[in-house]
Amino acid sequence: MFISIFALSVFLKIGYTKVLTISHQETGEVYEKIRVESGEVLKYKWIHSFEHIPWIEEYKILDNNSLQLYEIKVAGFGAGIPENKGIVEVRDGMVVMSNLDQNFEEINWINSNTALEYIGLNDEEIIKGSDLPHHEPLKLVVKEMLSIWPRFH
Repeated sequence: MFISIFALSVFLKIGYTKVLTISHQETGEVYEKIRVESGEVLKYKWIHSFEHIPWIEEYKILDNNSLQLYEIKVAGFGAGIPENKGIVEVRDGMVVMSNLDQNFEEINWINSNTALEYIGLNDEEIIKGSDLPHHEPLKLVVKEMLSIWPRFH
């Protein structure tokens, strides 16, 4: 038995990797799972449900797996839009609130196929809002998971 474990450890590398998961808050059904690294940028792009203007939130993935909201961009102000968070400036026609440094262990929301355009990672779309169930409670979380992969490739 010991020899088998030793032999496996020679050929396999065991470690932890960060995994971003989007799932249903109640059933646990997983809709997306992707490897991520600290420092990568997560982006939610919304269309405000009442004002019908773009709303973009950017989060940095931290070493402790939390998500740090560091910037919000909106095309104007309306219901539910913060009016004075962090440093506020106008850039390219958008109101930009930066240096927010607000940390979240997970992001919970009720999905809307019309409001959530997409969730992205490092400027690449990973899932469209329309690919997720409409009017259902969802969550996004980053966790460390055990990985096993070949040492040599």
